[in-house]
Amino acid sequence: MRPEQALFEIREPVLVRMASTPRTGAEALIDPDDPVPGVRRLAANPLLRQAVEVASGSLALSLQRLGEPDGAAALGRKRTVSAARTLTRYARRSGGRPTPFGLFAGVGRARFGAAAKSSPVGSGQVRVRLDGGWLHRRVLAWLAVPEVRRRVEVVLDDLSVLRDGRLLRQTDEREISVRDNALVARVRELAARPVGYAALLADLVERFPQLSAERIDTVLAGLVQHGFLLTSLTPHRIDDALLTRIESAVDGAVLGAAEGLRAVRAAAAVHERDRPGEGLESWRALLREVRALDPADRAGERPPVQVDLRMSADLVLPEAVGEEVRRYAEAIWAITPEWTSLEHLRDYRERFIERYGTASAVPLGDLADPHRGLGLPPEYGGALPAHARTGPGDDADRPRRNAVAELVQQAVMSGRDLVLDDADVSRLADAAGHTPGSTRPPRTLELCFQLLADSTAALDRGEFLLLGSPHIGSWTAGATAGRFAELAGLTDGLAALAAGPDESAENAALPVQVELAPRDPRSLNIVQVPQLLPHRLPIGVPADRGDPHCLDWRTLLVAAGEDGLRLLHPETGRPVVPVFPHMLALDGQAPPVARFLSDLAAARPRVWSGWDWAGLDTLPYLPAVRYGRVLTTPRRWLPGRRLRDAARTAGPAAWAEGLREWRERYRVPDRLQIASNDRMFPIDLRESWDTELLRAELTAPEPRFQLFEDLTADGAGLGWNHGHSTEIVVPLFRAPAPEPAADTRPPLARPALRTAPTDIHLPGEDWLFAKLYADPAAHETLLADHLPRLLVDLDGDIDRWFFLRYRDPEPHLRLRLHGDPAALAGRVLPTLGRHVRKLIDTGALRTMALDVYRPETDRYLGPDALQDAEELFLTDSRSAIVQLQARRAGAAAVPDEVLAAVGHAVLLDSLGDWDWCDWADRLFDKTADHQVYQRHRALTDRLIRPGDAARHAAELLGVPALATLWTESAAPRAFGRRLLAAPEADRDEALMSLLHMRHNRLFGIDRAAESRGYAVLRGTARSLLGRRAHADRRP
Repeated sequence: MRPEQALFEIREPVLVRMASTPRTGAEALIDPDDPVPGVRRLAANPLLRQAVEVASGSLALSLQRLGEPDGAAALGRKRTVSAARTLTRYARRSGGRPTPFGLFAGVGRARFGAAAKSSPVGSGQVRVRLDGGWLHRRVLAWLAVPEVRRRVEVVLDDLSVLRDGRLLRQTDEREISVRDNALVARVRELAARPVGYAALLADLVERFPQLSAERIDTVLAGLVQHGFLLTSLTPHRIDDALLTRIESAVDGAVLGAAEGLRAVRAAAAVHERDRPGEGLESWRALLREVRALDPADRAGERPPVQVDLRMSADLVLPEAVGEEVRRYAEAIWAITPEWTSLEHLRDYRERFIERYGTASAVPLGDLADPHRGLGLPPEYGGALPAHARTGPGDDADRPRRNAVAELVQQAVMSGRDLVLDDADVSRLADAAGHTPGSTRPPRTLELCFQLLADSTAALDRGEFLLLGSPHIGSWTAGATAGRFAELAGLTDGLAALAAGPDESAENAALPVQVELAPRDPRSLNIVQVPQLLPHRLPIGVPADRGDPHCLDWRTLLVAAGEDGLRLLHPETGRPVVPVFPHMLALDGQAPPVARFLSDLAAARPRVWSGWDWAGLDTLPYLPAVRYGRVLTTPRRWLPGRRLRDAARTAGPAAWAEGLREWRERYRVPDRLQIASNDRMFPIDLRESWDTELLRAELTAPEPRFQLFEDLTADGAGLGWNHGHSTEIVVPLFRAPAPEPAADTRPPLARPALRTAPTDIHLPGEDWLFAKLYADPAAHETLLADHLPRLLVDLDGDIDRWFFLRYRDPEPHLRLRLHGDPAALAGRVLPTLGRHVRKLIDTGALRTMALDVYRPETDRYLGPDALQDAEELFLTDSRSAIVQLQARRAGAAAVPDEVLAAVGHAVLLDSLGDWDWCDWADRLFDKTADHQVYQRHRALTDRLIRPGDAARHAAELLGVPALATLWTESAAPRAFGRRLLAAPEADRDEALMSLLHMRHNRLFGIDRAAESRGYAVLRGTARSLLGRRAHADRRP
């Protein structure tokens, strides 16, 4: 179902989200002066009344009071009006909001076919489950009973960390720890895999006879209560198997608990047999049984039972609907700017490469540890680090912002919608300024739309509109449907979506289903997804690590990829794709390592993020945005300060006048939707009760809502599904890439991954590593004038040294000095201190710090080649200083990008007798920077001469010392021999690292300038190859 060269393919199953009540022209109206009759009229609707009791215990109690003869007087005017407003919102949501919520809206499935079909909507089927938060609390209470504990299995929490003699575990509030004494160490050993609590206790009693059994049991109970030990009763997947285990554990150990659970399960079965609207009594009976098990649960709170609704509707959608979704997905992908989502992973990847290189793979357990590795991104702790960046930046994003602003202004001034055509999409795509390599679309995606059409016949004629939902969808196809998989009969289809698109055998990814425990146990309701994939990745939940299909997140390997970080299987090296088949808010509810895995899977320069207003979303009015038959957002208004002030002014007159002025100013229609995220309900500003509903929203302590044009007022556009507000969630896969053309260059080989080296050099050992902090503008003076004086004073005490420029986040020079540890400590460090003090006193330097030197061993061919690489770093460092001194002395003025290309050529030429021009032509792609080479072609072609690059460049540049350095030093050829004998991928990585550091030492940190230097080098290499080929063809 895709045309040629499409980026996405439409897949099934399609999840349907449907309001349980059809929307008609009769909205729920109440008399503001006497709301009680209206409330009683609404509450008489059996489906609405049951839905309210499921959703809100407090409103259910208020409705019971208002149903009594003197109930309104007892409740009071304020609480009566509040109940009326809340009931009105619920009543209107039940007809207009398709987000699944209790009995107000349910789920179903649809498929694509030749002709549209919509059978009459029945009452649906109810499914109930004990609330995750309630069950978690009860299980913890039961586990405090010794006899219950002895009937369970326990396993060590994989989020526990051993550090400095203590076992640590991070909770929401704080870090808790226990001393890792002999007893705890034995617990860790035995509970690495599931073990019976009784067997564990018996082993410890035998091994530690000096401790009483009661004392050991108390220690184990503490480990259970604080989460160090997870139990076979710990709620994770709340199903019949779990409830049966709980019943068995508490039977005879907790008075009445097993009998109570059986009564709850029986009452739940009775309630599920009742049709929605006919189950009020069975619902109340179920609540009585649940609350009998937990006296602390109060009737006025949220009912401790999760209720979902399956709608009995058979839907077939014409294929044109899917094609419209695909076209929209591709258009939005084309205009999506870079790094507007998950930008923290961009900086994290850079830090990863700086620490480990591109050929090292790091176990995730080590990487996540802030002492042994980088730690997880600091954003997960809630604070932005000093080095963080957000978005593409003002200058880089200005063309896109200007283009969007022009389209918005035109629409506002004309009073019409912002209608995007293909020319607009092309212009916005150009303005987004995508970098090469960011064109590959996401692996999977799902998008959510409200489908509007007057009838199924209209659908077949193509007369439909796809209205963007507040729930835009997700980056994981099937995630929205995950918790409804069994209810809606979607399990097999979702398993196929979770597996993802077919890939070539050599790149075949291993999808793994992530299982986790949310921070708030109430969110367990959201993650109730059946097992969809053969392989599981549990995080903080009970699991048997001996199961070959159960992966341990701590052993997965992380490595740098072309545009992100890769996750790899440690035994096979296959890419691992973490799949989160649910809509849990990972940023607030998941353990940090789970959030990292999700971000790692999605984070690329471009992430599909929907229509973006480019910073204009704070305007008081925005037009509707349309592309084809997709309305990504209807007309939208923000209630401004003057409207809020009018709402807060006492009396009706000021409010009525303020509302009238606001409507005239912004041309606000009668029919609106009040929206806070995906919580929406309609209002009609011609009705006094509705204006009071709006006023109540405006006078809330923190009013955060938007107002949208109500496109389904009086049931408009809902006729195709018998008046029910209906959303569809459409899965998409990345389409297979086309076969490469015959003349396409083969892809560059990837370096063989190796475990990241752990070798470090501390101050006091054979390397002294100093960081010299100064403004970047002062670096050239420090390098050209002051560093040579220091090196003269250190002569004889160091045998090699090198420098580089850096930000972490503050700019500084990194100086590394190698020698005998005694000489470094006794003479080199004091000498360095004297020089640095003088520089600080004169203002040439801000401060200095010593640090640990971690050699980038794998980036430069491994430990055997490291000394040769460091000798080459020495030559390159001296070369940079010589060139900086020459430039200050008035040497030949050459543009920086040309000088960079010449320096690259000198380095490549010095490595030995090899065809580095062919290598440069193969490695570097032609980019927009090629124009820089064209501008300086004559100069670069004259300066660069393969085979004699150093002498030739030194002569023309007027820097004779440059030739001496590169031709008389043995270091370049020594490392070159290793380099040219290395596997192609390892060689390419080392060469690119050498060129990167060459630019760094001479010019500093400037990616754009570095890219221009590579473009000039590539252009020169191609020119030289062309001349050589032409010469070879001569007779």
